[in-house]
Amino acid sequence: MPQISVDHTAFSARFPSRPSAATLLPGLALLMVLSVSPAIAADPASHGEAMMDHSSMSDHAGMHGQASMAASGQGLINSVDPSQGVVNITHEPMPALNWPEMTMDLPVVEGVDLESIQAGDAVRFRVELGADQVYRITEIETMP
Repeated sequence: MPQISVDHTAFSARFPSRPSAATLLPGLALLMVLSVSPAIAADPASHGEAMMDHSSMSDHAGMHGQASMAASGQGLINSVDPSQGVVNITHEPMPALNWPEMTMDLPVVEGVDLESIQAGDAVRFRVELGADQVYRITEIETMP
């Protein structure tokens, strides 16, 4: 491969005249990841397909023992999307999962009735960790 010579009083070097695929691929891969990520994050309709991986959240509050794969909690519903099978909930701390109080989107398993739940409802719910490392609501009911 032809080389370009650079001679300067401070240094002297030889560079290939064309970059090789090995030098271009890592940068191209990074560029692709960075250009796609904002589009996914900005598209609220895609949250059903790109649901957050909750596996790292079990240690969210620090190292306080082994986190469960299931837990019950209470919270306030902010929004319900039955077509996507997702609720946005602000829940109380869930010590069994080492989760602090937070607001988050949580998907529901098939069969959970979201038609009876609406924004503003106080609810009790149960979540279970799926094989895909995503917690899903398996039971939900309004509180009196």
